[in-house]
Amino acid sequence: MADSQFSTFIFLDLETTGLIKPVEITELSMIAVERAHIIDGSKTKMVPRLLDKLTTCVRPTKAIESQASIVTCISNEDLDKKKEFDIELGRTVKSFIMRQQQPACLVAHNGDNFDFKILVSHLDAVGITLPETVYATDSRKAFTKQHEEAKSESRNGEIIEQTGSGKPKRLSLKILYNSFVGGEFENAHSAEGDALALLKLVVHKPDVLEYLEKGAHELCCHGSGKLL
Repeated sequence: MADSQFSTFIFLDLETTGLIKPVEITELSMIAVERAHIIDGSKTKMVPRLLDKLTTCVRPTKAIESQASIVTCISNEDLDKKKEFDIELGRTVKSFIMRQQQPACLVAHNGDNFDFKILVSHLDAVGITLPETVYATDSRKAFTKQHEEAKSESRNGEIIEQTGSGKPKRLSLKILYNSFVGGEFENAHSAEGDALALLKLVVHKPDVLEYLEKGAHELCCHGSGKLL
């Protein structure tokens, strides 16, 4: 596998108040792992032993939408005694990212449309700015690009589910995990459960690293200066 521009990948997932703007974080998880350890783990399909993790709950300033509460199993009452996303948490998030072996790249499924914008908007709101050297990449886009380039429903004996029209289904984390790792992953729709599932998926499909790297962009470009 070709050399990478990144030393570390940080798998990110957020749980939020829902889809109605402004969208606020209720749970955040980041799992950092060195690229070399991903490659080593892919040989045995085992998650690397050395992982840095940051998982925390956040009390939003607005009510959690009922559907979001059902999916995540988090209610406003659950978070009543937690702290809001304040400058202390902002500094912690930045410190976690910057203490990893650099250069580092955040990875999130549908991250360009959701996680990255929301995270940066929260950081902006408390006056925290990440260096331009911090990058991000959307794993759903990477898997979609890889699938399109394969030009068939099967590649090396691995099959991605198809719709009745023969077109690939939307490549959700659940579908990809079921196809390449097998079975349902634990703690789905918890921030750490989803971040760990994404890491496991990449360990089982290390060839997607090339597509993750090609799709990488500066994370700072996804900030709006206000909560989305």
